[in-house]
Amino acid sequence: MLHMDQPHTKKTKRKDAYICPPASKTPAKQRVTKVSDVVHTVCRLAFSHGLDHPSLETLVRIVTQKTELDQSSTTALIKNLYPAQRVADGVVVKVVGALGQGKGKPSPASQNALVRWLVTVYEVLEDQKVLSRLYGVLFGLLDMISLR
Repeated sequence: MLHMDQPHTKKTKRKDAYICPPASKTPAKQRVTKVSDVVHTVCRLAFSHGLDHPSLETLVRIVTQKTELDQSSTTALIKNLYPAQRVADGVVVKVVGALGQGKGKPSPASQNALVRWLVTVYEVLEDQKVLSRLYGVLFGLLDMISLR
């Protein structure tokens, strides 16, 4: 269980980010912990310290697939994906791969927020050419009105 008075070290940030995956897969009525508290803590720590690479990967993996999280929790996580380091190509590919229509894809609102996040972090990508290589995929998604 998370305690609000814990010192906020890198270890704590990573622990908080790793608490999200089990909560994101458990239906709301079966959860023991209140997900909004975990999401709030992760968002607060991400805002104040940024997310290291493993934490960012974990959270991107959560928000790029259909989960048991409510839309407000997912949106809060996406809006607080503040990288502490350069964003790896694999993270960008994961985000672009989550766009479009499909059973396991996130909601259109989450996809819209993910596209906005890509635009926001463009300057801190490890290799900005990764988006150039994904133009074919991105232009193929232009027919989706929610991503325009």
